[in-house]
Amino acid sequence: MANPVAPTPSRRARGRRTIGANGPHPIDVHVGARIRLQRIMRGLTQSDLARRVGISFQSVQKYERGENRVSASRLHEFAQVLGVGEQYFFDGPTSRAATTRAMALSVNEGKELQRQLAAVLAIEDRRLRSLIIQLLKVLTDLGGPPNVAPSTP
Repeated sequence: MANPVAPTPSRRARGRRTIGANGPHPIDVHVGARIRLQRIMRGLTQSDLARRVGISFQSVQKYERGENRVSASRLHEFAQVLGVGEQYFFDGPTSRAATTRAMALSVNEGKELQRQLAAVLAIEDRRLRSLIIQLLKVLTDLGGPPNVAPSTP
């Protein structure tokens, strides 16, 4: 007599999150926020980024909101286009509240950030540029949530 095969548990039974029931996973939201931040810092639109990665701008929107999970290969493509390492997208996930704040970067704030970043990058004196970046790191550490350890330069 053959042994009956036990049914495999459903996705819900295995404890996996579903977008409809639980909302996007906080890490997916964090990774999306980091993609969005780098895109804005590079002065790219969602369409520009989509074209460079070979996907639709709607897909970029969904990745940035955490609605779609970013596969390892797609994350690698984003990293190459945005000029960062893959680990960048996972740096600093703290809480849902911190991720939500990062996602709330308004269009005006994004444009101002882009303008200021371009101004800093245009400084020819390498030492001065480095000092400004160090100052920004310190200010970021001081203004961040109290439970986040300061990053090392």
